[in-house]
Amino acid sequence: MSRQLQINASGIAQSEWSGSGSMPVPPDSSWTFVDVTDRPEAQIEMTYDSTTDTFGPAPVVVKTIVTPSQVISVLTAAEWQIATTSTDADVVWAMAQFQLATRIDLADPQFATLMSGLVSKGIVTAARATQIQAALIALANA
Repeated sequence: MSRQLQINASGIAQSEWSGSGSMPVPPDSSWTFVDVTDRPEAQIEMTYDSTTDTFGPAPVVVKTIVTPSQVISVLTAAEWQIATTSTDADVVWAMAQFQLATRIDLADPQFATLMSGLVSKGIVTAARATQIQAALIALANA
């Protein structure tokens, strides 16, 4: 059984045909049929380029969700202690939000505000905040 993609003039794959039964779209000059039966790269998480008749890797989607325990794991004991014992109203509010969270989205503007707040309050340096964010992205994508 063959596996074919039907591609229209704009290069959009319209459907798949196994080679048995009637074709999903009657063939005419506006359709190109590409046989992908023996192409191991024609698998999930691949994109098809009709111009070159090739498959390539799907775009990389960076994951941004971490758990509170993952955040704590990248902080030093001193950073955690300073953050949790601070009497600054903004820090207390941010830590309350953090401790109530079940997940943290690193792409959320609120997270960026939290990190810049930790820098402005002197809890971490800007360089350290960048290290923390890089470590969290690595954990989210591990």
